[in-house]
Amino acid sequence: MAEKNEKLLTPDEFKEKVYKNVGLLESLDEAVLKQSLEVGNQGCFGIFVMPFMHGIVRKATKLARKDLKIQELNEKAEELLARKEMKGLLCKQLDATVNLPIDAAYKLTPVLYKLALENDKNVPFDSMLFAIICRNITKRGVHNYCG
Repeated sequence: MAEKNEKLLTPDEFKEKVYKNVGLLESLDEAVLKQSLEVGNQGCFGIFVMPFMHGIVRKATKLARKDLKIQELNEKAEELLARKEMKGLLCKQLDATVNLPIDAAYKLTPVLYKLALENDKNVPFDSMLFAIICRNITKRGVHNYCG
């Protein structure tokens, strides 16, 4: 899952890596890709080239998600988010102003980092996992997760 050298990063370097992973996850989002590839009034280019490009981008995204083990990490994130003690710790840091995954990452990374340092078997030390946790919470909505 995690790169072995992530434990050797300083807290600030690790946070930066989480923030970058949030951006990467956003760029791999199916809805964002679909919207960016929608065909407008582009004539022959839109009729012939855009469907071909859509197929290439879709395949590349699928391979990237597989390579990054997004599905496995998403399952682990959901398992962690379902834990009552985890929910309590995370919701103490969240409020109604947290709408974007990067906002959640800013507030939650220090908490998750501390938990991983205490027991990395309980909370794996993985910047991509932390990014997925933050993204999943904001996708649900903070009020829905913490309410």
